[in-house]
Amino acid sequence: MLHITFVRLFAAFLALSPPSIAAPTAASKRSSYAFDHIVAFGDELSDNGNGSYAHGITGDPANVYGFGTWTNGPVAVQYLAGLLNMPLFDYAFGGCCGGGSFGATINNTYTESPADFNGQPVTSIHDQIFLNFTNPTPLTIKTSMGFIWTGQNDLSKHTDAFWEGDPQNAEFAHQISDRIRYNAEHLIDQGAPFVLVANIYPKHLAPVTRTYLCPNEGCVPTWGNIITSANTAIKNALTGSQYSSQFIYHDTFAFMVDVMNNKDSYGLTQSLKYYCDGSSTDPNQHWDQCIAGDYVWEGAESFYWMNYIQPTRHVHNLIAEDMKKAIDAHFAA
Repeated sequence: MLHITFVRLFAAFLALSPPSIAAPTAASKRSSYAFDHIVAFGDELSDNGNGSYAHGITGDPANVYGFGTWTNGPVAVQYLAGLLNMPLFDYAFGGCCGGGSFGATINNTYTESPADFNGQPVTSIHDQIFLNFTNPTPLTIKTSMGFIWTGQNDLSKHTDAFWEGDPQNAEFAHQISDRIRYNAEHLIDQGAPFVLVANIYPKHLAPVTRTYLCPNEGCVPTWGNIITSANTAIKNALTGSQYSSQFIYHDTFAFMVDVMNNKDSYGLTQSLKYYCDGSSTDPNQHWDQCIAGDYVWEGAESFYWMNYIQPTRHVHNLIAEDMKKAIDAHFAA
C-alpha cells in the first residue's frame, strides 16, 4: 500500500512526450457540439497519468492510488470527456499533494515548479500548450475543445494569505489572469473553436491550509477573498478578450463551495476537516476508513477530500457534471 505523506516526489520532464489519452466512457449517444474531443492542460487536478507515472515512485500501486491520478479515481476532465462521450488528450502534469514538489504552474518563468527530473521543472501550462500541443499545431485542433484549469500552485507562491491588502495579491490577480487569457487566446489563434477555462478552486478550504498554513484557520477567510479577487480578474480578462465568445468560463470555486455547504445532500457525509491520505498522526486523516469496503476506496465515497489539496473522485465527478452544464448553457445562449 502506498500511503502518501507530505513527502517530496520528483516528476519526469516530458516536454516532448505525447499526452495521456483516454477513450470516451459514456454510453449515451454523442450530442451535437462544435468539437469532437477535449485537449486538457493543467496541474495535479487534471493529471490522468503524466506526472504520476513519471515519478517512478515505489509502492503498491506504483501509480499512486491505482488510477494514475492524484485522487481515488478519475479527475474532473476525465469525467467530462465521458459525459460528452468524447476522447480526451491530457497534457496536465501533477506533482504531489501540493507540498514541496507541487506540479505544473501557469509558466515556469513566473512560478518554477520544484517537481523536476534531471534539473528540469515539469511542464508548465504554457509549455504544455506551446511546446507540446502546438509545436507543430495539429490539424485536429480545429475540432477540439481546449480545457485549462490552473493557478492553485501559483497561488501558494505569490500571495499573502494573512494580509489581503498586500500588493503582491493584486499583482498575482493581474499576472494569473493575463497569463491564462494569453494561453487560451493562443489556442483560439491556432484554430481551436472553444476553450473551457476553470477558475482557481477554493484552496483556502482544503486540508493543506489548516494543516500547514494557519492551524487556527485565521487566514482562511482572507485567503478566500484573495482567491475570489483573482478569479474575478480571470473572468474579466476572458470577457474582455476579442475571443470572449469562444471562451467557456466555469466558476469551479463557487460550485465547490456550494457542494461543501450542501455536502450531505451529495452523499458527502464526513466532516470537511477529514481527508483520506496525509500524516498518520493527524486525527483528521482517515486512511483505513477510506480504503475499506467491498471495493478499493469504497469508504472514500462519503469524503470530500482525498488528501491535502485533492478532492475525491466523487467531488471530481460532481465538478464535471457542472462543467457540462456550463458548456451546454454556452451553446444554448
